[in-house]
Amino acid sequence: MVVALLFIFAALVVYFTISILNNLKTEMNSLQIEYSDPNVASISFKIAVIGDIHLGEGDDIEKFLKLLAEVKSKRPDLVLMTGDYITDSRHIKDISSHRTNIIKTFKFLDPIPRAIVLGNHDVYTDAEAWLSESKRLGVDVLENEVRVMDVAGAKVCVRGLGDYFSHRFRFVDYPAECKNLPKITITHDPQGAFETGVEGLVFAGHTHCGQVSFPIIGPLKVPTKAPREAICGLYKDSKRTLFVTSGVGTSLLPIRYGTQSQWDLIDLSF
Repeated sequence: MVVALLFIFAALVVYFTISILNNLKTEMNSLQIEYSDPNVASISFKIAVIGDIHLGEGDDIEKFLKLLAEVKSKRPDLVLMTGDYITDSRHIKDISSHRTNIIKTFKFLDPIPRAIVLGNHDVYTDAEAWLSESKRLGVDVLENEVRVMDVAGAKVCVRGLGDYFSHRFRFVDYPAECKNLPKITITHDPQGAFETGVEGLVFAGHTHCGQVSFPIIGPLKVPTKAPREAICGLYKDSKRTLFVTSGVGTSLLPIRYGTQSQWDLIDLSF
């Protein structure tokens, strides 16, 4: 009996170790999203979504540049970045320099247009410093504002809403000029998609899809007030179509189980 129990225990350790290591390997997730807007003429884009990178100093920057090279090789028409670019501040020796290095990596995507919002970890490491340094380096970060962007020869209205989780969210509506243009909202915490006035197509991150998620039970804990059915992947209701990326990195512990580290390549049709 003891031998049998030891064998089962060893098998479980091997299983969970292999599963965690596989889930930590960042993969590309491909999918299609169709969104109907009666005011918008039929049009399609290829969109990359990158979220929750949680970069530490040193080698993490080089690994992220390799990931961006992979993203760039797929030739998306637009890259959406949904926040949490920095890891826990307790693990950073020089936050100011690290922040600058992270922002510089975003320019590697040039000339592909990009839309960027901040996540709660970025806010916790001085949101105003992120915004001012991004501006200084020529990297546009959207916070409760709308930009009309040139995407694959067409005009697209991109709305960046501040992170609900870190109390930066403030609703802003699309201006009149966006009525007949494709409209995309990005935010960090998916709860932002359920705040008063927010409708349409929304992309978010933050949840890591739970980071640790068991069959049947699902994720043990997810730090959002968003409905449970809207914390990972594609969600639709009468007011919104929401996509929540699983994200690339981890927080608290470097573990993923049942939730793949990934970035998303989306064929988006209006």
